[in-house]
Amino acid sequence: MTMLKIGVSSVFERAKIVAISLLMTLTISCEASNILVSPLIGKGSHFYLSAAIGEQLLTRGHNLTYLVSNAFEDHVRQSRFGEKFHYEIFKHSIPVDEIHEQFNNFSRSLSLPGRGNEMEVSYMILATRRNDCATILGDKMLMSRLRSANFSSLLYDITWACGAIIGEVLNIPYFAVVPYPSPCFHTASEGSGFNPAFVPSMLTSYSHIMSFKERLVNTFSFIMHRNLAIQFSFKPYKELSNQYNLLDPYELIKRTKMWFVNSDFVGEYPCALPPNVIPVGGLTAKDPEQLPSDIESFIQGSGGDGIIICSFGTFLVLDESNMALVKMFVDAFARLPQRVIWLLKTSPPFPIPSSIKIVPWLPQNDILGHPRTKAIFFHGGHNSYYEAIYHGVPAVVMPIFADQFGVSNRIAQFGLGLKLNKEEVTSDLIYEALYEVTSNRTYMQTAIRMSANFRNRPMKPAERAAFWIDHAIKHGTDNFELPVDSLNIFQYYLIDVIAFISVFMIFSIYLLIKCTTVVCTHICRFRNISKNKKID
Repeated sequence: MTMLKIGVSSVFERAKIVAISLLMTLTISCEASNILVSPLIGKGSHFYLSAAIGEQLLTRGHNLTYLVSNAFEDHVRQSRFGEKFHYEIFKHSIPVDEIHEQFNNFSRSLSLPGRGNEMEVSYMILATRRNDCATILGDKMLMSRLRSANFSSLLYDITWACGAIIGEVLNIPYFAVVPYPSPCFHTASEGSGFNPAFVPSMLTSYSHIMSFKERLVNTFSFIMHRNLAIQFSFKPYKELSNQYNLLDPYELIKRTKMWFVNSDFVGEYPCALPPNVIPVGGLTAKDPEQLPSDIESFIQGSGGDGIIICSFGTFLVLDESNMALVKMFVDAFARLPQRVIWLLKTSPPFPIPSSIKIVPWLPQNDILGHPRTKAIFFHGGHNSYYEAIYHGVPAVVMPIFADQFGVSNRIAQFGLGLKLNKEEVTSDLIYEALYEVTSNRTYMQTAIRMSANFRNRPMKPAERAAFWIDHAIKHGTDNFELPVDSLNIFQYYLIDVIAFISVFMIFSIYLLIKCTTVVCTHICRFRNISKNKKID
């Protein structure tokens, strides 16, 4: 009889648990939102940033639809995120082969002098992105599907103004992912405290402690770069905005409800951020997973010397233009006591030492988390920077263009590693920099200290971004937004207040002088009268 009671009780307990679980599932489903994500075109680091946030939004019960191009649809679907999200595909206005060639042209930047073909390719890609935007907005079937999906919000990459335009056309609130360093520089329109006295402009090599000359240059750099960057980045979309009866593209960008900047002040210079700008640096950094057997075996064979990662992403493609550079890398790596895992799409047509393993793809985050990884040699990619910090790995950086120069300055100034100039690089300099970083304990100690600081947070970056998006969907963002849009330039910079105070002070000083003059005049007259009376 007792056993029967226990059995019945157990059944009721299980039924209760199932009912509670079902109720929780229904509750989550009721609160689930459809979120549209526009991660540029679905290529490289920009996609991985938004995908990391998307993964966490899935755990909160939301549905994610990613708007990606037909040029990189296969790339996205074959990634580990392929089965997790829904996808809407737009077609480029030019053949897919030309899109791929544009990205291949970036690869040649490493072997060309100066900034290489950066500006030329940037103009070409910007024009292509603008045409892509026109194609998306003009695709009636695609836009009809997006409207019928009843999206609650949109998450877009700030490098593509089309995201804000799509959000306005769909009449939904939109959030931005900022993939660059210097958060106050990119969110100054939101009221971020960009003070040139201690916040370095994006393309300067200064730290947050500057001399008078540096502060002067930094101020002009900020003014010029922001004005030129705004014109360069958003002007091509002005015609589209007018066509759809929307505000100026820059004004649309300023309507962004929340900004998720891929920065963290453990690896960034401090500045004041408004409540709707959320630092989420290190979105792609996470605990390491098990490595492929061939890579694990190669690492284990390194013994106590360990391994070094060499990863220049898509910026080092083997061809005749950079064969000398590849040989320079090989010569430097062969002299190191460590083994080297090198990301290179194609193996060189000459013998490679057994201490170098060339792979067309590598799980960088997982290798960085291996205890035998001693350093990373890379181009200054922002994601790699925070992955190195997260895992406590020193770095040698050789920037190619854009924000990579800012990242390289931070690495050198924070003591995480050394930077090289691609214009002056030699095999000896590469070897010496890598040897110094792996043999001098100072760099490893700095990396460990920064890692401990970075990890000691209540939430990981992607979790933090997902939390605030979820919070904004449920409660809105009115209590986070500064009223900067409602202020004109005179009000924002208190020019009217300063003018009033100045006039008041001038008038007060004038009255004081006049009163003093009158008093002095009367005193003098009184003294003169007194003297005359004594004489009489």
